[in-house]
Amino acid sequence: MISGYMNRFVVGYAKLLEHDLTAPQYLIIQILAEDEPKSCSELAEVLDVTLPAITNLSNKLAAKGYIERITPDTDRRSVYLQLTEQGHEVMATMLERYQELTKPMWDSLTEQEIDTLISAYEKMGSLLPVGKIQK
Repeated sequence: MISGYMNRFVVGYAKLLEHDLTAPQYLIIQILAEDEPKSCSELAEVLDVTLPAITNLSNKLAAKGYIERITPDTDRRSVYLQLTEQGHEVMATMLERYQELTKPMWDSLTEQEIDTLISAYEKMGSLLPVGKIQK
C-alpha cells in the first residue's frame, strides 16, 4: 500500500519535470549540483552502481548538454563531471517544480502527522544496511 502511494508520488513528480530524465540521471544532476566536480568513481560509489553504468548515464547527460567532462592538468588520466550552465538551469527548474508539487502536501499535514512521518523515515533509514546511505 505504501509503495503504491510512493510510486504515484514519483510518477507525478516525474511528469512535472518534463526534462526527459530517468531517476538515475536526475540523481547524478542532483549530486553534482550539491558538490561538483565529481569523478565517475565517486558517483559510482555514491549511487552504488558500476563504473560502466556511470559512463552510460554521463554519456546521455552530456548529449543533452547537462554535464561536461573535465580533465585536471595535474592528472590527465582522471575525468571529472560537472554541470553545465544548462544543467544548473535544469536543476533549478526541477527544484522549483518539486517545491510546487510538495508544498500543498506539507501544508495539508498537521504537526503531529509531520512528526510521525519523520519518525517513520528515521526508523526506515536506521534499518538500512550500513554504507548504503550516502549523505
